[in-house]
Parts: sequence; structure tokens; C-alpha cells
Amino acid sequence: MQEKSLFKNFNFMLLWAGQSVSQLGTALYNLAIMWYILEKTGSTLAMGISVVCFTLPTTIIGPIAGVFADKHDKKKIIVITDCINGLLMLALSYFIAVDNISIGALYVVMALGASVSAVFTPAITSSMPMIVDSQQLTKANSLSQFTSRIVSILGPALAGILIAILDMWILFFINGISYLISAISESFITIPKVDVKDTSQKFVEQFKEGLSNVWNNKLVLYLVISGGIIINFFLAPLSIYSAVISANLDKGATGLGIMQASVSIGALLGSVMILLGFIKNKYKMAIAGLTLEGLALIALGLFIQNYYLILFFMGMLGLGVAMASVGISTLYQILIPKEKMGRVMSIVTTLCSVTIPLGTLFGSVIINYHTMENVLIFFGVIVSISGLSLVGVVRESNERKEEVFTVD
Repeated sequence: MQEKSLFKNFNFMLLWAGQSVSQLGTALYNLAIMWYILEKTGSTLAMGISVVCFTLPTTIIGPIAGVFADKHDKKKIIVITDCINGLLMLALSYFIAVDNISIGALYVVMALGASVSAVFTPAITSSMPMIVDSQQLTKANSLSQFTSRIVSILGPALAGILIAILDMWILFFINGISYLISAISESFITIPKVDVKDTSQKFVEQFKEGLSNVWNNKLVLYLVISGGIIINFFLAPLSIYSAVISANLDKGATGLGIMQASVSIGALLGSVMILLGFIKNKYKMAIAGLTLEGLALIALGLFIQNYYLILFFMGMLGLGVAMASVGISTLYQILIPKEKMGRVMSIVTTLCSVTIPLGTLFGSVIINYHTMENVLIFFGVIVSISGLSLVGVVRESNERKEEVFTVD
């Protein structure tokens, strides 16, 4: 498959289009839900609990969903879960419109939506290598990053404006519609079936096999630890910190939207650089991206009172996120066998996401005892060291002449 043929890949383009629409709705929803909880409670702990509601279902359901995705029709899983989330968001928009939902009930709805998404994620992740040629995976991932960053630039900024001029429920309504549009687009996709060598395996055996594939592959394991567990723990509270910083600087919801848009602008720049071929080596991309994220956190801590410098370093953070995300995602897709992609990636997702609620709660509590400046600097140092720690693993893998590092 030649490079230009990616845009002629009907299945990928439908998937890309549907996901782009739903990502715009989700970008509106993510900012709206955080601001809604902050306005209702004024509590960073309440915001932290909301993040737990987003992430805990993935930890619990993820491994089961991965095995489920490997054994069943991925297209049906993708379409049905998007439909369910769409209807759930429409219902939520109604209850917010009539002001008839408690914070506790809101947490339940958020957890239900996250549970459905936990089933969706391994199905969509394991589908990508089946509809895109291996030589096109980096470009496909970077194109997905490119468009998701465009909508996430528009989303937070638009959300901040809409919150200021419209009723909050409208943003939740738009998110619900976006899910349904995505489901319609995905219903036309054809996902090739992969031959499973042993169809008699039971769930526990398949789960153990997925865990074994992570544990026995040193590079995958280190990517999970450095590029997932550690990074997610220390970046998890950033959405809460951003809201607090915006409020402290009297920038309001619009200022928060611009801060989040700055991250997306940086990520967009990184995606363009990858699409244009400025960065090709996947493991260097991952290491540089993770390290850059840490340096950006340090800079945010040092210049936390200067809103415009905050926007710049948020952009730097986004650049690091794009590089790390594309590099690590592509390495996973190359290293993991296609017929085991669902169960292995669900293990990876679970291990990476399990620290998000812990990191969120930790971050929500620690700023009650230390200044946010010192917390951000400390977190940034840890993240930088984590990214640089992959250098030794990469060097050892190169010495063993692993095939993955010869693929650009």
C-alpha cells in the first residue's frame, strides 16, 4: 500500500470522520462537566471524584471488554456502544435542562458512560491495524491525532463561549447527537475478520494470554510503565489544576477553554510534524514526547502567575502529548499480534488507566498541603525522568536488533 492510498481507504476514512464528529462533542462535554461540577460544589475534591467516575470503569471493565472484542463482531460493538452513549448524553442534557439531577446522580451517569466507552475502546483500537496497512499506521495515527486536535482546539474554546451565552444543557445535547452521527458513519465500515488460532480458549485463558504478552515483552512493559502508569498518575490532576488556575487568575470558563485549546494547538503542531515526516523514528518520538511533557509541567509551575506564558507551556505540553501518543500507539500496533490485539490492548489500557483515579485523588488532596507551583514542578521532574528512562531500554532493544526499530 502506497502512502497516498490512505485517503482512498474507505473504511479508515469513515472511521476517521465519525470519530472526528464525536470528538468535537466530547470536547464540549469534558469542559462543560468540569465547570458544571465546580459551579455546583466549588470543591476540587468533587472534581477529582468526577475524574474517578470517568476512569474507574475502564480499570474494571477493560480486561473483560478486550477479550469480548477479540471474540465478537467489532463493528457491532463500535456502533452499539456509540448509540448507547448518545442516548445517555441526550438523557443527561434533559435532566440538566430541568435542573433535576444531583451530583451523586451525575456521578452515576458519568460512570455509566465511561463503562460503555470501556467496551468501545478495545474494539476500536484493535480494528485500526485490520483496516490500515502496517506501513500506514504511523500516518493513520498522526492523521487521527491531527483531526482530534483541531476539534479539541475548537471544542474547549467554543465550550467556554457557549457556557457564557447559552444554557449548560445544550453542550450535553450536542455531545449526544455527535455520538449518534459517529454511529451512523461507523455502520458503513467493513472490518476484516482475523483468524483466531485457538477458538476453544476460555475467558480466563485469553485474559492470562493478554497479560503474558505484556509481561514477557520488555519494551511493551516499559512503555506501559513509563508511558502509561507513571505519566497518567502525574498528569491526571492537570484538568483540575487548569480549572483552579483559570479561576484564580479571574479568566473564568472562557479562559479555561483557551488553556485547553492551547494544549490542542501544540498537539496539532506535533501531528503536522509527524505527517510531514519531520519525525519518523517511533521510539525517539515516544521518548522525546514524554520528556517534553515533564519539562512543560516544570515550566507551568515556575510561571503559574503569568497567564500568557501558561498558554505557551500548555502548547508545549500538547506537542509532547502528540509525539508520545503517536509513537507509543504505533509501537503497540506493531509489537502486538493482530489476533490478540483486543485482549492485550485492554490489559495495556487497564494498567495505564488504573493510576488516573489514584493520581486525580492524590493531586486533589496534595494541593491542600503544598502550593500548586511546587506540586507542578515536582510532578514535572518525575515525568521527565520517566520519559528519559526509556533510553536504556531502547538501547538494549537496538543491540538485539529488534525488527520494530527498522520500521519508520
